[in-house]
Amino acid sequence: MENLFSKSRDFQEDVFRNIVSLRKSQDLFDDINDNNVALSALATKIEATVKKDIPLGLINRGFHYTTAIAYPFETDPFMKTRYGDGSYGVWYGSLTLNTSIYETAYHMMQNESGIEGMIEPVIRERAVYKIFCHAILIDLTEQEFLYPELIANEYHFTQHIGQRIQNEGHPGLLAPSARHSGVNSVIFNPNVLSNPRHYCYLTYTFYPLDERVTVERTPGKILFNILKSDFARQRNSEIITT
Repeated sequence: MENLFSKSRDFQEDVFRNIVSLRKSQDLFDDINDNNVALSALATKIEATVKKDIPLGLINRGFHYTTAIAYPFETDPFMKTRYGDGSYGVWYGSLTLNTSIYETAYHMMQNESGIEGMIEPVIRERAVYKIFCHAILIDLTEQEFLYPELIANEYHFTQHIGQRIQNEGHPGLLAPSARHSGVNSVIFNPNVLSNPRHYCYLTYTFYPLDERVTVERTPGKILFNILKSDFARQRNSEIITT
């Protein structure tokens, strides 16, 4: 297993972070104003007054940083993931937009399929951010041929890797995607991530009876139509460029 960690990379690139979000902003006070427009306007004015001495750039930076970077490290309890055992935060990004779409579409399909009696389409809106990553990352890419456990649906092997990376203080790694022919960044230290920028919005629609997910970037225009059977095929295909 030592050969698994023999390669590293001085990584200085943007990565894509694909998270649940909303395309259209909602009234943040609608739960307390009983749909009263005047009360909502008053609440908004009071909020603006409170924030008037805070530089606007700081507010924007704080929102984007918290949304696109900080959440996995600050959430407690942490979720168990491919490289996380639940005792520490792990941040996942993808080197291409398409890889991020296949990764998140797969997990949406898995999560929604687990709901008993689900037959109606389910719509989820997402936001994609670009985040700059600068770190020496352990490079596990192309290692899945020797270690197929890297892309297996059982996470014991990869969680062991994550525990070692975390315990030894390494900032993160580059790993093959299990759902696409691309590469994911797996980060254990938020200090190597910076400059979060909103990139685009996406709308996913899951059709339980067909076991497929459609993905729209422009509303009404399907960018991807992903079947459950596509994940294995995509994992062995060339990366689709956008």
